[in-house]
Amino acid sequence: MKTRAWALIAAVVAGGLVVFGGLTGRVGGAVGAPGDVAKAEAAERLREAVRASDLVSVQRGGVAIIISAPHGGLVRVKGSKEREGGVKVRDVNTAEIALLTAQRITAELGAKPYFVIAQFSRKDADANRSEAEGVENDAARAQWRAYHAAMREFVDECRRVHGRAIVIDIHGQVRRPEAIVRGTRNGQTVKALVEKYGVAALAGPDSVFGRLKAMGYAVLPELNADEDAAEDGAAPGRETFFDGGYIVAHYGSQNADGVDAIQVEIGAQRSNSTLKMARDLGDAIAHFARAYGLAEKKAD
Repeated sequence: MKTRAWALIAAVVAGGLVVFGGLTGRVGGAVGAPGDVAKAEAAERLREAVRASDLVSVQRGGVAIIISAPHGGLVRVKGSKEREGGVKVRDVNTAEIALLTAQRITAELGAKPYFVIAQFSRKDADANRSEAEGVENDAARAQWRAYHAAMREFVDECRRVHGRAIVIDIHGQVRRPEAIVRGTRNGQTVKALVEKYGVAALAGPDSVFGRLKAMGYAVLPELNADEDAAEDGAAPGRETFFDGGYIVAHYGSQNADGVDAIQVEIGAQRSNSTLKMARDLGDAIAHFARAYGLAEKKAD
C-alpha cells in the first residue's frame, strides 16, 4: 500500500495525471441502456473541460463524497505570470493527502469517492477564490475553469444520482499548527445536513470532526453538539478563522444547486504524519458517510 500510494502521488505531483474513474473506454464505444449514454456524455463533457488544462486531476466516484484540494499544486502554468495579488503559498502535502484519503475511503467503503486536485501552482491561479480574484491572465484562467468545471460536474452528478453529497475541501494552515480547523461559514455550507440530522452531524461523535477528535486530534472550533449553541444560526462552536472559502461557499447546500461542504484546514500533521493523517481522515469521512446515509452501514 505504501509503495503503491507514493508512486501514484509522485505521478500526480509531477503534474498531468488525469483519472476518469470507472468510465474510461466508454466514450466512443458501444453503450447499452439510456443511463449508459448519459454517463458517457457526462464523461465526455468532463474530459473536454479538463483536457484544456492538463493540470487538474479528477476521479469520478461511486459514492457521494467529493474530495477537493485546490492549493497543493507545484506546476507553473505555461504562458502565465505570477499573480500580483492574493496568497500564493502552497498548502504543502494537501494534494498527497487528498489522494491517500480517497484511497482509504475506497478501501473502507468499497466504492471510490470523487476527487478534484489542482496540480497547478497557486502562484498562477487560486481555485479557492472567485475567477475575478483568483486569476490574472488567460493561461491561468483555463486552469481555474477546468477545476470548477470538474467540481460543478461532480456536484450536479451527485445531486442527480444520489440526491445529496459531502464536499471535503482540504487545505493547510500554520496559524494553529497543533489543530485541524473546520470551515462551514458557521454552518451555512452544511445547511441541508444540519436541517436533516441536527448539529450532531457537524459536531457530534459521528461527525467528521467528532471522529478526528476521538482519534486524538485537536480540532477547532471546540465541539459542542448542544443545539442551543446554534440558536443564532451559527454552527456549534463559532468558526472564528478559516471559516470556509470560495469552494465551500460556492458549492455548499445553502445554494439551491449545492451539496453539503466542509473546509478542512490541516495543521502540522500534513508534514509530520502525512500517511497517518490521510488514513485517519479517510476513516473519519467513511464513518460519517455510514452514520449519515451516504454509504451503507457495516454489517454486524
